[in-house]
Amino acid sequence: MSSFARKMGRKVSNAEKKGVKKAERTAGRTQASLICAYAHANIKSTMTRKTARRHLSGVFLYAMHRDAGFGAKSGKTSRLFRLRDKMQSVFDCIVSKNVTIQEIEKFLRDEIKIDVDIIFCDPKANWYRKIEHRAVQEMEAAFLMALVDEFGYGKKRLEQAYIYCAKLSDEIASGKLTYDFICDEIERVMLNQKAAA
Repeated sequence: MSSFARKMGRKVSNAEKKGVKKAERTAGRTQASLICAYAHANIKSTMTRKTARRHLSGVFLYAMHRDAGFGAKSGKTSRLFRLRDKMQSVFDCIVSKNVTIQEIEKFLRDEIKIDVDIIFCDPKANWYRKIEHRAVQEMEAAFLMALVDEFGYGKKRLEQAYIYCAKLSDEIASGKLTYDFICDEIERVMLNQKAAA
């Protein structure tokens, strides 16, 4: 083998080694970027869900406080605290897949005779909108079941509670109220009740 052939062989071998090392570096950077992007998306998804849950809990509790008089008594036995705790309990059951939204909807339609149409999301919506919409479905189902389980609400009172929430939703849409105001107000009411107990 000539020196030229050996030199070319070394050159090819070195180029292959450099290519492998470069590919490994690129793969490492790509993997790190992917992990970072996944973590960022996961954090954003969690924040979207928590924000939607906080806003909806505030809306449901505020509507029942303002329009149905929940929270008139002081202490932990107040209807407002009981509603919040029961909503959390039902929500936990939905999240842990002990019960589905469709089962709750079917129960309300068959047993209570109220046709709640827990709407489903547009399949073309973006990922975060779908997460937000799923949280709306879960909280709506938890709210209705909490009223049925904890307070024995029937068709008439459930429809009235729905009207309270719709009225509050219209006020939010028109700009008269904001989610932040509602959440702060309901937290203030609940803290005042705890302090009075």
